[in-house]
Amino acid sequence: MLQENDMKKIVLLFMALLFSACSVVSPSQTLPFARYFSISLDHNISTVNMQKDVTIMVALPKGLVYTNEIFYKKDGIVNTYAYHFWQDNLNLLIKNFLETSLENTKIFKAVLNQDSLAKTDFILESKVNVLEQDFINNEESIAKFGISLTLINMNDKNIVASRYFYYEKKLDESEPELLMQVYNEIFSQFNQDLNSWMGQILE
Repeated sequence: MLQENDMKKIVLLFMALLFSACSVVSPSQTLPFARYFSISLDHNISTVNMQKDVTIMVALPKGLVYTNEIFYKKDGIVNTYAYHFWQDNLNLLIKNFLETSLENTKIFKAVLNQDSLAKTDFILESKVNVLEQDFINNEESIAKFGISLTLINMNDKNIVASRYFYYEKKLDESEPELLMQVYNEIFSQFNQDLNSWMGQILE
């Protein structure tokens, strides 16, 4: 049988171990909060002035990993940021971007959801070829975005038009927040080019 003094020693030893374990991570070592980013279309206004009595559906983009991680490439090796993420899965983010952009053009009678039961006149297929930050050195990098778009007429299943859009922009600092700002600038330009292209092929 354990004596009372022995029991006290065991309890004190257990408490000492508990407090020492809790103090391994100090307040100064607290992990940073995760940051989430999205693609903004708030300030993008369509310059297309036309409306067609047709509908369009946007297919889920191809070519992307099903993740919300933000990729960068350094010394030929692809990595991801530890505490910075896209707000949603990349496929859904770009699909939503394309849908919103097409809605803002006011060209179509409706932009249908992919699971809609309604018949659609056109489908916009896409494949993202590149969406990454490519480092030149420890600080300087280039943000890259490339996407192939194909517009298909669903009445005869023929390709109406196809085009590859590519953009890149240099960054002088390695902050992820700056990268997100640059991506928004790139997507703003892509939005304008998409609106112009769609207006030309449907006029």
